[in-house]
Amino acid sequence: MRWSLTGEVFLKGEGPERVRSGQLNIYKKWLGSLRGPVAEGDLVAIRDEAGEFLGMGFYENVGSIAVRVLSRELGDPAVIIEERLRESLSLREKLKLDNFFRWVYSEADSLPGLIVDVYDDVVVLSSTSLGIDLRIEGIASMVDRIYGPSSIVLRNDSRPRKEVGLPLERRLVKGSKTRAVIREGTALFNVDTMEGQKTGFFIDQRMNRIRLEELIGPGDRVLDLFSYTGGFALHAALAGARVTAVEESEYAVSEMRRNLVLNSVEAEAIRSRVREFLERDQDLYDFVIVDPPAFAPSRDMVGTARRTYFAVNAAALSRVAPGGLVMTSSCSLFISKEEFREIVESSSRRAGREIKILEELRPSPDHPFDPKHPWTLYLKGLLLQVV
Repeated sequence: MRWSLTGEVFLKGEGPERVRSGQLNIYKKWLGSLRGPVAEGDLVAIRDEAGEFLGMGFYENVGSIAVRVLSRELGDPAVIIEERLRESLSLREKLKLDNFFRWVYSEADSLPGLIVDVYDDVVVLSSTSLGIDLRIEGIASMVDRIYGPSSIVLRNDSRPRKEVGLPLERRLVKGSKTRAVIREGTALFNVDTMEGQKTGFFIDQRMNRIRLEELIGPGDRVLDLFSYTGGFALHAALAGARVTAVEESEYAVSEMRRNLVLNSVEAEAIRSRVREFLERDQDLYDFVIVDPPAFAPSRDMVGTARRTYFAVNAAALSRVAPGGLVMTSSCSLFISKEEFREIVESSSRRAGREIKILEELRPSPDHPFDPKHPWTLYLKGLLLQVV
């Protein structure tokens, strides 16, 4: 286990001030020089050009990131990581969530590059940091000691890893169980942590799914677009709505049907591209949910993403009955909430519909927002009335 400091990195330009202000990701443009034996993934001392100690962290040299800061003080890195794990778990326990939650949310929990998700007795680890990768077995042992799950799954197969050239893998670290049943308010969901998207479920939309159930009445017609395994659709069905759920993935539609059976409710689960469905569907709905994947996973895709969000929302708004409601979201990091609101407003004009914004939607509180790291508030959404 590589827990000892090896060499030193010296930062230039804005780098030192970034560390002093609490930034945890230091970019290559602020990297000055290296001293001593320093290999990628090593734990290093971080200094300014004058040699003043700034902290310690992992030398990454991955993508645009040179260093991930672990602590601004010297200390035992294993002890620091375990303390952060315990602090993060304590916060989630105070939130009194159901039997699933995001235990560690990267920079927002002062563990940059690490995600830890809990699904009942299965814990999933995911990393975008080479420094974390090299210590993942030790971190898994800490997770086991603190939480004692039946299984620990490693899901290092995300798009960000692929984009920066980190190796892709998914495997069991402990145990043999990869599926769990979670409870979200009144709904139950099967979660497949090995084959499902992300780490198995979209935890960030928890409160918005529960909110949906409060807004729907028996007999309402509900359209859930990009339904995945039926997150919003299940809550609508449990509220007594007549639900149509549209999802492109055959795997996800199969899982959705399992979830409908698990909850003893019915919905029309349609396997289709959302655009194609909206082109042929002429029905009007009392409530429409638009929860697409990230159309702009990288900055160079923002232009295409704007056009796609515009087209999808315009088509969806045209399917809303007068007085009906819409929940629309974006999880694209590079689309700000202000820009997303402008896109939705433009979409309403294209659809020839007037809208009122009733609420701004946010992620579940187990995804805390750290203002020093704006990307921790990547999910944004709106609750609208179509008038």
